[in-house]
Amino acid sequence: MTDIVAGLLTGLLFLGSYALVFVFGSSYYSLFRTNKSWLFRISLALVFAIATWLTMRSGLGRAHGLLAFAFLAAAAASLLGAAAGTWLHRPLRIRDDSLKGIALAKGLEAIVVVGSILVLLVLVRVPFDAIYLRVGHLGLGLAIGGGGFALFGVAALLQARSMKIPAQTIGRLLPWIVLFVFANALMEEVWFRALFLRPLVSLLGPIAAIGLTAAVFALAHIGASYMAKEERVRFVIILFPLGLAWGACLHFTGSLIASTLFHAGADLMIINGFIAAFHAQKPNGAH
Repeated sequence: MTDIVAGLLTGLLFLGSYALVFVFGSSYYSLFRTNKSWLFRISLALVFAIATWLTMRSGLGRAHGLLAFAFLAAAAASLLGAAAGTWLHRPLRIRDDSLKGIALAKGLEAIVVVGSILVLLVLVRVPFDAIYLRVGHLGLGLAIGGGGFALFGVAALLQARSMKIPAQTIGRLLPWIVLFVFANALMEEVWFRALFLRPLVSLLGPIAAIGLTAAVFALAHIGASYMAKEERVRFVIILFPLGLAWGACLHFTGSLIASTLFHAGADLMIINGFIAAFHAQKPNGAH
């Protein structure tokens, strides 16, 4: 009975903290006043820094310390990612009116988010394999990830054909497509999932941990600005089983390789919307 209560409390604490970082503290959309508040994001990072320090000194155990650290890293990454988007796009001449601009913005965000998480790992002396940054079961990871990427790649090509996107346009934009899908996949797998899965597996078991991270990952996309409001609920529903699959990839292969490849393939379906919006009706020489 004690274990059940402890598990429920851990799950509720995780849900509340995740909502603070990825819903109330997210700069991706404007559902709440806090989404535009720098004070809120800075305060959140400071609170989780204190919580991490106290938890790691409390003797509660490594898993609790890693979970507190995960929220510190996620909050700091959210703060710095938002800062990069606000203050670096103009001097770097990154615009959001083409796939190239969107891909460059995503690449910059991925560098800042993943880079800040890696720096914190080093500073707090948390090993990289705590967030699955290792080879793991390489053959299995490449097989699953490559298979998922190929499956979604075929689906994306069929989707592009149905959207009347010329093959020449896809070929011309291919470098930016590749940059976007792999930058976004790696960033989201580290930031939304890998930070949290290992301590949650230790505290709740793999089934609950994978299910919980899949649910919050899906719900964090409810305010996605790159699709119409009426499509967002369907998008969230689709993301939940994908989140289960990617969480299982992390857990059973012990590495980010499979989930990142698989995730990048799924993002090919999203990129077609950007191509159709910005490039499908343009002549082949346009940029």
